[in-house]
Amino acid sequence: MSDHTCDHNDSSGFTAGLLLGLVTGAASAHFLMNTDKGQGLLKTLKENAGDALKELGDNPALTQKIADLQITMDKARATINQAAGKVADATQTKKPTKRNFFQKLGASLGK
Repeated sequence: MSDHTCDHNDSSGFTAGLLLGLVTGAASAHFLMNTDKGQGLLKTLKENAGDALKELGDNPALTQKIADLQITMDKARATINQAAGKVADATQTKKPTKRNFFQKLGASLGK
């Protein structure tokens, strides 16, 4: 057996990565939103993304996969709703019928 010890309390690598990600994200957002060159780049990215989505939408194999996924989701939704209904029925508390003193003893006086 090897003697490896892990120090789970050492989070300096995580913290450094988190801070680097925050700084990079903030700098990127500042560049894209506040500079002319960044806004032009953002516009180009949006246009290219729109074109790519149109091309994906025209793909018949992808269209069929999406239709299959929708059928599967509808079946799953129906199964979940049916199970939820059964759980609701099983856990529903029923109010006891109100009986007067004589009915509790088994004899009814009839009204």
